[in-house]
Amino acid sequence: MLVLLTAGCAAQVQSRPVAVEKPVEDAPVTASSSTVAIPPAQLGISVASIVDGRSVMLSDGSKAEVSGLAQPGPCWAEAAANFAKAMLLNQQVRYDRTTGALTLTDGTDYALLALGNGAGRTAGAPTPGQKEAEGAAQRVPMGLWGTPCGGKDALETSTPPPAPPPPPAATTTTKPPAPPKPKPVFYATCDDARRAGAAPLYWGQPGYRVELDPNRNGIACESRYR
Repeated sequence: MLVLLTAGCAAQVQSRPVAVEKPVEDAPVTASSSTVAIPPAQLGISVASIVDGRSVMLSDGSKAEVSGLAQPGPCWAEAAANFAKAMLLNQQVRYDRTTGALTLTDGTDYALLALGNGAGRTAGAPTPGQKEAEGAAQRVPMGLWGTPCGGKDALETSTPPPAPPPPPAATTTTKPPAPPKPKPVFYATCDDARRAGAAPLYWGQPGYRVELDPNRNGIACESRYR
């Protein structure tokens, strides 16, 4: 009887199949499982050099021209290039070759950043956001909308008046001393700038440094004024 029971139990155990899923050999491969959609914007690139206020050279050797920005005028071209250098040089960016949009790693649109700081003017058919950013710089006014450009690409030149007759010969005169150069302004921290009553510091003002502008929006030491 014991032998029969043991044999019966063994037969019962052996009769239970183990469920093993068989791989489907002929299953079609879907696009979602084999490929990843690649957006038109390039990732993992940085700005290698600045061409002008609206054009930069990328680390992959290509040139990126930011859409929505006009060609810098002679009066404010240098200031626009300096702004682009302070905000973009050696920074990781995302450039969409389809739309011409250039954004920083935190999602900041460079066209809006430049327009809002007076480092560029709109061109073509600007978006509502670009119009608003440009209008904000005009109302301050700051950048190209302030002195000396006054919103113009080039300063107006008037016809010089006729030269006066030469003065009579005079004895040797001493040249007046040159006025002393203003001392540079430097704030080690934002607390120093606030104690001096200079905060917030806008791009282009004495004492502004990129190190005091962590979000790179052109305004340093602004946290307590929002």
